[in-house]
This record gives sequence, structure tokens and C-alpha cells, in this order.
Amino acid sequence: MRKFIIIIVLVLLFSFESVAQAQTAISQYRIEIDILSRSLYFYENNIVKKYPVAVGKASTQTPIGEYKVINKVVNPYYSKKKIAGGSPQNPLGSRWMGFKPSYGIHGNNNPKSIGTFVSEGCVRMYDKDVKELYEKITLGTPVTVKYEPIKIEKDIDNNNPIIIVYPDTYKKMHNLAKLVDDKLTELSLAEKIEVNKLDTLKKLIDKELVVFSDKWVYMINGSYITNDLISKDDALYVNLDKICSYLNIDIIATESIETAMILNNNISIIENQGGRYVAISSLENNLGGTHEIRQDQQLINLDISYILFNSKFVKGDVIDIEGDAAVSLECLNNIFYGEVNTSEEESSVMINNKKLESKTVNSRPYIYLKDLIAQTNFKSNVYTMGKYMEISSDAYAIYNGISYKGIIRSRDFFIPRELLIKILSDYQIGTIDSCGCLTAIQSLLQENEQYYNINRLPDCYKITKEYYNTKLFLDKKCVHKFN
Repeated sequence: MRKFIIIIVLVLLFSFESVAQAQTAISQYRIEIDILSRSLYFYENNIVKKYPVAVGKASTQTPIGEYKVINKVVNPYYSKKKIAGGSPQNPLGSRWMGFKPSYGIHGNNNPKSIGTFVSEGCVRMYDKDVKELYEKITLGTPVTVKYEPIKIEKDIDNNNPIIIVYPDTYKKMHNLAKLVDDKLTELSLAEKIEVNKLDTLKKLIDKELVVFSDKWVYMINGSYITNDLISKDDALYVNLDKICSYLNIDIIATESIETAMILNNNISIIENQGGRYVAISSLENNLGGTHEIRQDQQLINLDISYILFNSKFVKGDVIDIEGDAAVSLECLNNIFYGEVNTSEEESSVMINNKKLESKTVNSRPYIYLKDLIAQTNFKSNVYTMGKYMEISSDAYAIYNGISYKGIIRSRDFFIPRELLIKILSDYQIGTIDSCGCLTAIQSLLQENEQYYNINRLPDCYKITKEYYNTKLFLDKKCVHKFN
């Protein structure tokens, strides 16, 4: 009997522990759907990824509230028109995640509908996005559906707030104009925005997305970058440092104060109150993409699809981000200079001693992302909302001729613990630590991490990095004395 009771207690303890672990796992993930911006945010621990979605029409609205994922289906059957799961004609696409009876997040067979108010109340995603999300969430994952027509956004330096107002598509706001006035007063923008501009913006509220700012606003793919723009000779110039900071592009000073170098190109700049500014037209020529300029709102948006390779911006064409993404050979040549072959007979690129053949798309050579990843040790992450893809390769730190595998994290290079131990072992017994290098390295090792940010190394080491962070060279600058 006593043995039986012990077994029961152990089973109960195990069950409680399993439930607690399951609840912890669920709490690490949550979904937030913003109806008016047609966006889905997936929160994974402290990381958030944003996806574009389509939502319900004004007559068949997506329900607002707090829900949980109640079912998951691969290749769902569309009962309304009796279309089999997996059929190209199935409007539910390849995945279904229900959050309320008859309502769910699903794929679709009409990619052009994403970003619109078009569904019967469900939330549509690009099929590649819904497959990615499906693999990450579990039953019970919280789902919040919001309806917020007014948003406050800040620039990349978390300053200079602007107000973004979405049209009240579902007609749920009876006092939107007053709410906008209240926000303008709260942010002290009402008295800063020129009167005629303010009147124009208020008249647009019921028609389109409106941005309230006392200055011109510059965006990239809908993300607010800066309002630091100036006008000269009827041309608009934007702060170059802000753009390059967002895209992680190095700016190299030249001998002339009238030029700077980015992406191996000299560009004309003007200086104003200590800032460097570049003409809007020059950005298109050097980065790609096209600008949409709204004079009535004083709003500029650069529409561009691009690659970040090891967190660095790469110039070159990227197509079909939302579907079967492909990278131009021009783009790969900018990364692997000299390894691209283009001739009448063939177009290819050599990566890690592997030859990748290109495919012709619109009369230009491209390599599909799936082929690039399959034939290399690269990893990728596609952001359809931001219209860019991240591609990462192995990164190595070279010290005394020996390679150590590092990692790229949040744009910074991290070296492995074994390299720090090697550096420490090179200090001879009796070394006089006059510059504090030895103490600094010992202090880092006490943290017992697997990788360390290279920027935390003491100044007695010279650090040289290749532009795309594939290699980092580490050399000692200090000469130490001994007791």
C-alpha cells in the first residue's frame, strides 16, 4: 500500500511538472494581430517577427479580442465549396490555425490579396509565412486581435515621435478626429505643424493612412527611419548616417567633404550642422529600389527588396520575397567578388568550392534562395513584411594563423571561449599587466559564456574585419614586460 501511494505521488508530481513545462512553453510564444495595419506579430521569447496579412472585409470583420490557438490542420479542407486540402484552388492554403470557431489564421491561393481587407473574417498569410508560423506555435498559444487606428512611432534612434493614423475601416471609432487632436496635443505637434498642412492631413484621415509630423518623414518599406531631411535647390536630402545605420552600411570618408563612399561608390553629400546628407535620387542609384513621394503629407517611402549578408546590406536585385525568392548574380558578386562567372554559355557562382548554376528570370541570371541554402552551409530568414532576407555564413576569427569559428549576433562579431583561453595562455608567467589586458581577459572568462562580443576585448588588440564579417583578424598591439 505504501509503495502504491509513493507511485501515485510520483505520477502526480511528474504530471504537474509536465503541465508547468507546457504552460511555460506556451507563455514563451504569442501572436498579436493588428487589423488596421494588416500585420501579424509573432513573439518568440524576446524576439518578434512581423508578417503581412489580409483580414476581414468591413461586412465580414475579423473578431477583436483575446483568444488561443484551438486547432491546427495541414492542408485543410474547404467545406464551403468542398475543395480538397492541398488543392491549388483551396483558398485556405496549406496550413490552418484556428483561434475561434470558424475563424483562423491560414495560407491562401491568392498572394495579391495579402495586405488588404478581403476575407470572410479569417486572417490570411503568404503560404511560405504560414508554414513557418505553423511549425513554431502549439495549441493554446495566446492570440490577441487588436483594432487601433492611432499609433505613435519613433525614429531609429528612438526619438522624434510621429503619429500614424489608419482609416476606421470597421467604423468602430465615433470620435477619431478628437483622439487625433488629443495625441497631437500630447506630443506637442499641434503647434509645430504648419496650419495648411495640418488641415490637409486631417481631411485625409477617413481616406488613407496619414502621417502627422512637423517635418518631412523618410521610411523604408513602411518603417519610419528619420525626419531629418533638408531641402536645397528644390531637391530633398536625407541624413545619410541614419539610412546607413538602419541598413548597416559602412560610410568611408574621402579626401573631399563633398563626397563619401558607400558600397564602393563615391556619392555626393552636403553637410549641414554637423550632419551628412544625400540626395534622395542618389540613394536610388546606389541602393536600388524606388521612392514614393507624397507632397501633401511630406512623406517619402523607399520601396526596396534587399539582402543582409551576415547583417550587412548587399546591393543587387532580389525577387519574389513573398514566394520562391531568388538572388541576382550581381548581388552574389558583390559578396563573393571574383567568384561569379557570366558568359554567353553559362552564368554561375563558386561558393565554398561548389559551383552553383543560375536560372534566367526576366532575362537576368538569378539563383533561387532554396538552391543557395541547399548547396552551402548558409542559413536564411525571410522577412516578407520588411521585404528583405537575412543570409548568414560561418564566421571565423584568425589569431596567430589559426581559425576559430565565431558567430554573428545582432550585427556584432562574437568570438568563442576557446579563443579567449588561447589568448590568455599566451601571456607568460610574470607578465606585468601595465595596460590591463590580462586582467580584462581574465574578467571576461569568469563570465563562463560560450561566445564573447569582440568589442569587449581590451584595446591592446588590433581587430580587422572583412566587410561581410566572414573573417576577423586579431593581432596583439601591446608589448609586455616581465618580472
